[in-house]
Amino acid sequence: MKVGAVGINCGYYNKSRNIKQNRNHIINTNRVDRVSFKGFFNSEPDLSTRFQYGLEALDDKSVLVVTSNEKSSNTMLEFYADKIDIPVMKKYTLLVKNGELKNRDDLEANFAVFKKGDDYNILSLSDIQIMGILVANPKEEYNSKNKIFSGEKKVLKDGMAIDTGEVFYSEKPKLVFNTPVRYYTANAEKYLALSTLDEFKDFNKRTISTLNSSKSVEPKNGFRFSDIGGLDNIIETLKKYVVRPINYPQVFENIRLNKGILLWGPPRCGKTLLGKALANEADAKYSEYNANEFKAATVGSSEATIRKMFKNAVANAPSITFIDEIDSIAKKRDGSSNARFDDPMVNQFLGCMSDLEKTKVPAFIIAATNRKDLLDPALVASGRFGLHLEVPMPDEKGLKQIFNIHIKNKPVMEDVSVDELAKMMASHKFNGSDVAEAITNAYFNALERLGMFEKMDSKTFTYADLQKIAISKEDFHLAMQKIVRQKI
Repeated sequence: MKVGAVGINCGYYNKSRNIKQNRNHIINTNRVDRVSFKGFFNSEPDLSTRFQYGLEALDDKSVLVVTSNEKSSNTMLEFYADKIDIPVMKKYTLLVKNGELKNRDDLEANFAVFKKGDDYNILSLSDIQIMGILVANPKEEYNSKNKIFSGEKKVLKDGMAIDTGEVFYSEKPKLVFNTPVRYYTANAEKYLALSTLDEFKDFNKRTISTLNSSKSVEPKNGFRFSDIGGLDNIIETLKKYVVRPINYPQVFENIRLNKGILLWGPPRCGKTLLGKALANEADAKYSEYNANEFKAATVGSSEATIRKMFKNAVANAPSITFIDEIDSIAKKRDGSSNARFDDPMVNQFLGCMSDLEKTKVPAFIIAATNRKDLLDPALVASGRFGLHLEVPMPDEKGLKQIFNIHIKNKPVMEDVSVDELAKMMASHKFNGSDVAEAITNAYFNALERLGMFEKMDSKTFTYADLQKIAISKEDFHLAMQKIVRQKI
């Protein structure tokens, strides 16, 4: 084998590109040749077969890197860690060796493939920003839309070929994507380099913090109606009076809509969550305030802040503006010392709500309170906050729904009975926040029981340890007892 041989079949590239390719090739020659030497005696499969082995080994916590320069690809992989939106624990590296490509001595551009849900995504790891990778059917005509540049990603479809510098000159390109028909890691572990991502700090921070969750980052505030349990009737009402009028304005053009909606009920039962989810479901701009923010020492400042809030709501329409603890500034105007300082703010709210109701602008004001009885009657009358929705404590059925939502993507042992836990929670008057806290505490109980904290502290926590984590029935019981003791 000729050590240090450099391919020069790059006529349409500039000189600096050739120099960089040559330098990278020379630096990595010894390591590459050792792999080739091993392959000679072990009858190593060809490049196309090894690529398929790598695809077969992908799950929702691993990534396949295809490269002719491992050092460069590792650097770019860390740099673009945020582009791979799954918690990665394993990396398979397919090293393209000298002579494996028809028209080149090395790969045209480094790239990574990872699986998210049912989709396989390709991410360009090129260390040169202007060099794009062609990802398309080899029979397609050249189209710049088929290129992805450094740091960009694309969903792979069956039959797509990935540019190696020979794809569009060969009838049989070496790297063609076909959805694997099985999940199988043995071949990848035998013929590809395997490493855990403890080596990569940027990945490891994200992976350890998210642990076993592969949930993607959701849009806006992240919440949807599907994330809320036990409030089906309220959700249906909000769809009727807010979501559908925003999405189909022509249907409600001559109807006066309830621009003010009052959510009332005990604390920590989902009122704020409803506001955030409503904005996402309606694809509306979301703003959130605590009513105490409107209080100001300077005369007239509070009213000015309220007017500005309404102005922004209209300007950003369709919009959802959520005001928490509305009772703190909108008490009954009865002349008492408790309420008279808030009278100007109540009057301002009345005026702004009346003006908003007269418009056809899809701007909705959602107010929340634990004490509906304290509110000024004029404010909660028709034409202002005219739609009242009670958000009650969840019953046993609701607690079960909430539990199933929060337990999603978390490992649970077979001895855990959701029905039993929901019944216990109902007997202790748990709200939605209590359920979420119980699951969090139970998870920490499981980590402690399995000795994971010690492994984290000693830096010996591995992917195998992650796979062992599971919450037991006893973990949940201890967590619930802690919350019961804390309740007043």
